[in-house]
Amino acid sequence: MLAFRAELLRRWPELASMIAPWHQDLDWRPYGRTDLADRFVVLTLPFGWPATAALPVVAGAFGLDVYDPQPDSLVPPRPGAPDAGVPERITRVAGWVVEDHVVQALRQISAYIDYRYDELDEAALTGALEGTNDETADGWFEYPLAGTPALTIRLARSADGSVVMVQVDGAMDIVLAARIDTVLDLL
Repeated sequence: MLAFRAELLRRWPELASMIAPWHQDLDWRPYGRTDLADRFVVLTLPFGWPATAALPVVAGAFGLDVYDPQPDSLVPPRPGAPDAGVPERITRVAGWVVEDHVVQALRQISAYIDYRYDELDEAALTGALEGTNDETADGWFEYPLAGTPALTIRLARSADGSVVMVQVDGAMDIVLAARIDTVLDLL
């Protein structure tokens, strides 16, 4: 639940004034109970909020349900549906991971696309980050993951060497993109 909450606030920072219950991810002082943020999220959205159709899809990526009190029903996620405000395909997800977590990130992304990541993949990555630099166009290491969909992973050490920048390219639906984005946020 907390990862879903963090994803909501990352994608739509304006939700900070519309989200409950209070959690330390909000800047203002709490009112009411402060121990429920890991159990549910309540959003009080203005009429016509532009990303309303995306919420069930993002929630579905976290294995959560969306309840709409107006029709008194659950709103099912509709991955790939051509809803207003929800792109059918996303072509790039970018973020960073700690260098020690690169293999873990690649294993998790591979699982999402039914690609069998194994010791041969790890061997191909041995020394691959040496000489990479995220500030130059030719300073990135590219590695294909031939799953469904096929993805290309681009890796480069940050200029200060503290983290590894990651770009995942391919034709992704919003659910896959949200899953990959979450992996990069958590690692």
